[in-house]
Amino acid sequence: MEESEKRLLLDALRESRQAFLAALDGVPEAEAVWKPGPDQWSVLECAEHVAVAEGLMFRLVTDGTPITEPAPVDRNREERFRKGALAPDRSRKFVAPAGTGPCGRFASLSEAAEQFTASRERAIRFVEACTEDLRSLSTVHPFAGRITCQECLWLLIGHPLRHAEQVREIRAMARNHRA
Repeated sequence: MEESEKRLLLDALRESRQAFLAALDGVPEAEAVWKPGPDQWSVLECAEHVAVAEGLMFRLVTDGTPITEPAPVDRNREERFRKGALAPDRSRKFVAPAGTGPCGRFASLSEAAEQFTASRERAIRFVEACTEDLRSLSTVHPFAGRITCQECLWLLIGHPLRHAEQVREIRAMARNHRA
């Protein structure tokens, strides 16, 4: 991995970590479990999903398999992954992949945030030490299908940003509900 790419990825990893944690900051535990509706997640459930999905996506990146017949690198496609990661679109809803939905794994918001932070730190250390070209490795993402590990890393970066926006939406609904 080129140093300039490494710096870009590391900055984005740190910024999306900070953005997600900032969205959780100051949420009282009582508010963290409030759900806007029966089919909607609470802030704690969002944090649980992000913490679990972070670890699973990191494994997708680190368990990538060599691409045997490399196709030409499509920088436009990779750029779409990067831009989508940094400006997630909440207008399109997804169903969480099996095993990543909330099911009460964490007793508190701080526990979920700690798990997310630990997983993100592993991803940062991985990128800091990475000497491989992640474009030469592929993985299968539940929504994106077969992608390069570099593209998967961009999805890992953007995922907490998408849910940070969801947390802000839930918090706004909770404020309106109390008013």
